[in-house]
Amino acid sequence: MFKYKVQITWLMLASFVFAMLVPLAPVQAASIADLLGQTSSSGQGLVDLLLGLFLGKFLDNLFNGASRAADKIGLPSGLIHPGAKEIVGFYAEWWSGDKASFNSLSANTDAVKTIAPFWATLQADGSVTDRGGRDHAAVVDFAHRHNISVLLLVNNAKQDNSVNSPIHTVLSDPSLRSKAIDSLEAYIKKFNLDGVNIDFEMVPPEDRDNLTAFMKELSARLKPQGYRVSIDVFPKQDEQKDVAYAYDYAALSKYADKIMIMTYDNHGMWSDAGPIADIRWVEQSIQYALQFIPKHKLYLGIATYGYDWSNQGVESLTYANVMDLAKRYNALMQWDEPSKSPHFTYTGADGLAHQVWFENSRSLHYKLDLINKYDLAGAALWKLGDEDPNYWSVLKAKLLKQ
Repeated sequence: MFKYKVQITWLMLASFVFAMLVPLAPVQAASIADLLGQTSSSGQGLVDLLLGLFLGKFLDNLFNGASRAADKIGLPSGLIHPGAKEIVGFYAEWWSGDKASFNSLSANTDAVKTIAPFWATLQADGSVTDRGGRDHAAVVDFAHRHNISVLLLVNNAKQDNSVNSPIHTVLSDPSLRSKAIDSLEAYIKKFNLDGVNIDFEMVPPEDRDNLTAFMKELSARLKPQGYRVSIDVFPKQDEQKDVAYAYDYAALSKYADKIMIMTYDNHGMWSDAGPIADIRWVEQSIQYALQFIPKHKLYLGIATYGYDWSNQGVESLTYANVMDLAKRYNALMQWDEPSKSPHFTYTGADGLAHQVWFENSRSLHYKLDLINKYDLAGAALWKLGDEDPNYWSVLKAKLLKQ
């Protein structure tokens, strides 16, 4: 209390001196140069200016210091300070008893602040079916006890034998969009979730406006109730009418709290062998997205896996699978400098030549540097449980210790 009495005394004294010495300045003065141009010819100008600057600084410290301290205390959940980034973990269970995602989550509750469990699929009739997996309520309870948000990841049913794809059927029909939103709202409330993560892929280009309309309607339903709405989008560098065209970045950013750009599968199941996420392609995707999406909403998708290419097809691999293969065939690890990607080749027991490209903690460094370079909101890992164990020390060092 004594400290504030002293400050008030000095404030009164400074105010008195200021009133005696300083002439009124026009309110449109916006800079030091403006103020200097207003000093009087009596020689008082410089004194007036210094007193004005002193008083302004004094008042700012006195009245705004507490406000700034409160801002620090009120940072969003999971952020250590304004420079820290959020780590989102996609969570999936591929078979009964699959604990990979849960084990990764439970080991890294100090880093992960949001999970998006892949638990639901939107059907052509607007209903939402459950994909099964571990006890959903138990996972949600575990996450909430560790201050981790849970967003339902819902994908779309894939193409059937009908003329129209299931996702087109829903998005193009306002009544089915409404039913779908009803279904999602019911699911979220049933399991006490914090919101939804829309993962609609291979949406027909003609449904671009329909997808935006769905997100607008979903947001209007859920956000007033305190739920968060997010969406995953394909990366792109233009607006050609391809598989990424349906994502109207600018329009979607009006309704989504978080936009996860899926910057992986630069090469994948559908292509020849190559980098999972060529760093040049990743950066180009970020640069394009930032023309339309505010950086505080944009999350960079990070792959945790690899692919094995041969004449027999392409196989998806976890990091542990990759290391097992390399050890079994005594493969020489290589590093592709332009793409910042690890890879190796081997000849299988069947005599077939294989190429393996994957992501590891070394390649992760470069992705996270881009997050910091462009000041993005954070990283979204697909998926928890597949990663190089050394990911976590890199993630914490690069994203949580700014």
